[in-house]
Amino acid sequence: MAILIDTQILIWLEENETNIPKLVLEEIATNPLVYFSKVSVWEMAIKVKTGKLSIKKRLEDFIDDLVKDYYFKFLDISLPHIYQTQQLDLHHRDPFDRLLAAQSIVENMPIISSDEIFDQYQVNRIWK
Repeated sequence: MAILIDTQILIWLEENETNIPKLVLEEIATNPLVYFSKVSVWEMAIKVKTGKLSIKKRLEDFIDDLVKDYYFKFLDISLPHIYQTQQLDLHHRDPFDRLLAAQSIVENMPIISSDEIFDQYQVNRIWK
């Protein structure tokens, strides 16, 4: 079963892995189909630029290392993902989380996230 990883988890994997429960780390390490969305790359780029996110390396190196170290696959943003955001209730207005939730729904992929907002979108959230 393929899984999708939330932006915060990607950051923690590279910057502070101790924030992630051991069972979640095991799921990431043993699942052969782990995706991260280009939405997350876009979110990090904006937050680095605005000073809301500080990472220890250039964003390009950060992303390259995630792919190399964990064998993650990219999930592109498609029109069905964007259209699905229209169907989501406005539990909050974060466009990145809304698009990640839509991708999780459209692709029928659970999402690994510590953020309980995803539960309100009725996606299958993994956080043990």
